[in-house]
Amino acid sequence: MRAFATAAVISVGISTAAQAQWSYQEGPEAGRYAAYVCADGSGDPATERLCFGLSCDAGKPLRFGLRAEGNPDLLARSELDVQAFAGVRVMPPLAFQTTGLGTFEAPMTKSHLPGIEGLKAGTRLELRYWETVDVPPTVWQMSLSGSSDAISAVEAVCPQPDFAAQELAARTMADPAAAVLRDMRAACGALGGEVSVGNDYAQAIDLDGAAGEDLVLRHGALSCSTAQDLVCGPAGCLTSIWQANDDGFTRVFLNAVRDVAANAPGSVRLTLKGSLCGRVGAPECQQVWSLQDGELIPAP
Repeated sequence: MRAFATAAVISVGISTAAQAQWSYQEGPEAGRYAAYVCADGSGDPATERLCFGLSCDAGKPLRFGLRAEGNPDLLARSELDVQAFAGVRVMPPLAFQTTGLGTFEAPMTKSHLPGIEGLKAGTRLELRYWETVDVPPTVWQMSLSGSSDAISAVEAVCPQPDFAAQELAARTMADPAAAVLRDMRAACGALGGEVSVGNDYAQAIDLDGAAGEDLVLRHGALSCSTAQDLVCGPAGCLTSIWQANDDGFTRVFLNAVRDVAANAPGSVRLTLKGSLCGRVGAPECQQVWSLQDGELIPAP
């Protein structure tokens, strides 16, 4: 993490070295703030270290960071998915991207807020990442001593990210049909199968009466040869609805449905079954869902 004055890296196995206390740091560059902790690797002598924490540049939002040294494999990584445990609390995965040799940053999302409170209240932090799926994870254990004061200090000077903008960006993409197909091929391939694409997979629809064709993706029309019902069940098949905009398409609906049909501009008619019809096991029903604040919701 660029905000850290000290570097660190992940060691294979569990680090048993003495663990440092969390620190709050302003600098070394002006306008950069960080709360972090470092740990040494388990070698004798220890040649690897890892630092983990939160930081920001002045006026920029909080982010997670890692800074590593002593492990050539980790230094060569461009991305790293890390699972963090604060006591019994599991934080949503951290998707780190490299920002320089041995430095990584990951965005903070709204789902991380309870985990950050866990960091402040806990006594021990465990970080895990996997070199490959067929080997045990690399594990680092770090102290949470002093974490409450250090994290509270950095929170006082670093604003939280714009969670609403993050959520909207996560639902927006240039080519959702290609992205869903790619994800389905990956999931089916992991099961040893191949995907065939049905004719009704992607359908243009006028969702809002504005220029630009909106889109319905019937995920169930992507058939996996080894798992025919991969995205289908009693309530129907997974279906997503996308509103066209200047950035491509924004997803406004994702759920299992029986069918989707155009309705008056600003709404669609959904054929549903089960809990969306009022209770678990409910028979098939039809509902009109209206576009409000960038999402489809049941019409009054």
